Order: sequence, then structure tokens, then C-alpha cells
Amino acid sequence: MKFRVGGCLVLISLVSCTVGPDYHKVEPTVPKQWQSASNEHIQTSKALDLKTYWLSFADAELNTLINKALQNNLDVKIALARVEQARSERRGVRAELFPKVNATAGVQRQNNPFPGLAQGIKYNMFEMGFDAIWEIDLYGRQQRRLESAVAEQESATELHHQALVTLTSEVARSYIGYRSLQNQLRITRSNLSAQQHTLKLTEQLYTEGVNARNDVVRAKAQVESTSAQIPDLEANLMASLYQLEVLLGQQPGSLMTELNATDKMPVIPGQVFLSTPIVTIQNRPDIHASERRLAAATAMQGAAIAEQFPKISISAFFGLRNTDLDTLFKSAAFSYGTAANFVQPLLDFGRIQAGIDLAESKQKAAYLEYEKLVLEALQETETTLTRYLKEELRRQALLRLISELQESVRLSELRYQEGVSTFLEVLDSQRALYAAQIDLARSEAATATYLIACYKSMGGGFR
Repeated sequence: MKFRVGGCLVLISLVSCTVGPDYHKVEPTVPKQWQSASNEHIQTSKALDLKTYWLSFADAELNTLINKALQNNLDVKIALARVEQARSERRGVRAELFPKVNATAGVQRQNNPFPGLAQGIKYNMFEMGFDAIWEIDLYGRQQRRLESAVAEQESATELHHQALVTLTSEVARSYIGYRSLQNQLRITRSNLSAQQHTLKLTEQLYTEGVNARNDVVRAKAQVESTSAQIPDLEANLMASLYQLEVLLGQQPGSLMTELNATDKMPVIPGQVFLSTPIVTIQNRPDIHASERRLAAATAMQGAAIAEQFPKISISAFFGLRNTDLDTLFKSAAFSYGTAANFVQPLLDFGRIQAGIDLAESKQKAAYLEYEKLVLEALQETETTLTRYLKEELRRQALLRLISELQESVRLSELRYQEGVSTFLEVLDSQRALYAAQIDLARSEAATATYLIACYKSMGGGFR
């Protein structure tokens, strides 16, 4: 009997199979090079290490903030917890491939349980031992579910990597924004100081009867206009600080002293190193996560199809049974039993087919999402690269413009003091210089931000 059961189990294991489609990794179609790759600022590298791209900005404070964020950020911790969750789900699905064994103990009050006994005879049945049940995965239903769980775990791991990519880029962008606002505040206050000095000079000249009252009014209006911009800049600066603190998992105000120790803007690198389009796709964790979700959905198609086929389960009991508690632990009470169960779905009113159709539609949606994500990744990289290059050209032009405007302000002030030109010419040149300086500060931040976005779009190097 034992030989027969063992032989049957071996035979079943040999003939068992998995139904449904086998997953084959998708190979996306991408261009050989970027549209902007011929620009002189661009160098293409197949072996680019993006993991510490922020070091190219040569800012020690930025490096410190990113290291703190990688340790303390809550989004990263949440993503890591989801990896643990997916790992636990995989272990649970894998355990279903093996028999379940339970220790049992119980007592029953029974009435004529066997044929031939006289009516009205009642007795107790004591039981203690082990029982086991095993559903044989003959058509791979559980195996497909395990494949899906493994793919989901791998997807969760990739999303954790994506959280790291997003975090580093957000910290870098927020830091750049904070330094830019500091720079804009410094420029605004410096211009305000210069305008206040001009106002005093204008008032003095008006007192001496050299110029008209209208010049004083215009100078005061310029001072008030510049003063009105400071509160908004200060509010934006504090908002940027609070955003950085949340990214680092810290309380509001905890970074104020550290960040205000300096207002130096990070250095913008002169060149950008890009990976090729195919390497970029291979480096992006979000695309790998999508591909793993596609694999999981494909495996679940097989699990749905397997529901059409029979389910075979084997159960067994090994232990002690007796009607007398005092003799329960004697050899005569030893008992064992085995059973097999066969279930074949016949009439379910379309439930199984609906499950198959649902799994197929989910697989199709997962594939389309993957294809869409690849296209969006290419579009994102091309867009951020183009914006970076164009903003860099704008920044260089603003540097040249400011040099010319500074000379224009000097000459207009000299001409006004000599009585050659009107005060309106001085105000116009000062306003133009101030506007250009603010534009340059914003352009520097935009250039650095677009560069960070380029590195993020290439995957950030956390795979």
C-alpha cells in the first residue's frame, strides 16, 4: 500500500505540467542615439555611472543632504516596506506548493456512528495525532502563481530603486531652488540698497533745486516696487526649506542654521554625459518594474487557465483514536488513514472563463503600459536634454547682457549727475539691470534643474 501511494506521487510529479503562455522578456525598440546628442555639450557613454551624479555640482552641502535623505526619507522606507511585503507574499504562495501538516486533538460525542449498532448507544471518541493535506499542482496553477509572486517582488524592488532615483533628484532640485531663492533675495536686497542710495541722492538734489519733484517720486516708486518683492521671495524660500526637510525626514526649521551658513550657488557642470537610448531604458527602474508587472500578469494567465482542469488532493491522518481516554496512549489506539480527492469543474456559469478573460485583459494592459512607459522615457530624456541645452544658451546670453547693462547703469548715472540726461534714463537702466540679474539667477537654477532631470530620466544609477 505504501509503495503504491509513493509510486503514484512520483508518477504525478513526473507528468505534472504548467499550462498557459510562458513569458518571454520584451525587447523594446529604441533609436540608436538622441536627437540632441551631436551638441558640443554632450558626450555619450555606454558605461556611465549615474549613482553619484550630484557630485558633478561640486557642492559639499548638497552631498551631505542627499546622504541624509537616503537614510531617513520616508518614501524610501515605505518602498522598502513594500519590498518586504512582496517578499512575504511570495513565501506564502510558495508554501502552498507543499503539504499542510497540523497537530490535532479532540473529543466527540457520537450516536450510532457505525452500521449494525443498536439504537440509542452513545459513546465518546478521543483523538490525538497529525493530519496532512496536499493539493497536487498537476497543471501548474500554484507554480504560475509563484512565478507571478516572484515577478511582483522583483517589481517592488525596482520601485524601491525608483524611489531612490526620485529622492535624489528631488533633494537636488529643492536644494538648487533654495540656493536660487537665496541668490534672488541677495540681488533684490542689493538693488534695494542701491535704489535707496539713489533716492537719497535725488532728494538731496531736489532740496538743492537741481532736479524736479517728479524725480523724487519716481525714485520712491522704484524703491517700493523692489521692497514689495522681498516678502514673496522670503515666503518661497521658507517653503523650499520645509520641502527639503520633509525629504530628509526632519522637522520644520531643523535645516535653517545649516543651510543659511552659506548662500553659494552650486557650480553648473560644463558638459553632460549621456548613456545611449538602449542603455537608458535598461537603467531605468520604473521600466524594469513595469516589465516585471507584465511578467506577473502573464503568469497569472496560466493560473487562470489551470482552473479549467481537475484538482487532486491527498490527505492522511496518523495518531491515536480510542473511545476510552485511559487507554488512548496504548498501542491498540494507534490509527492511520489516507484519502484522495478528485474535483473536475463541470458547471460554473462562466466563472472560470471570466477569470481567463480577466487575466488576459490584465496582461494586455500591462504590456501596453510597458510600451507607453518606454516611449515616455524617451520623450522625457529628449525633452529635458533639449531644455537644458537651450537654457544653457540663455544663461550665457544673460551673462553677456548683465555685463553690458552694468556699464549702461554706470554711464547713465554719470550722465545724470552731469545734467546731460534725465533721471528716467537712470531708472530705466537700473530696472533693466535688476531684471536681468533676477533672470540670470532663475536661469542658473533652471539650467541645473534640467540637468538633474536629464540624469533622473536616465535612471539615476540605482539599479
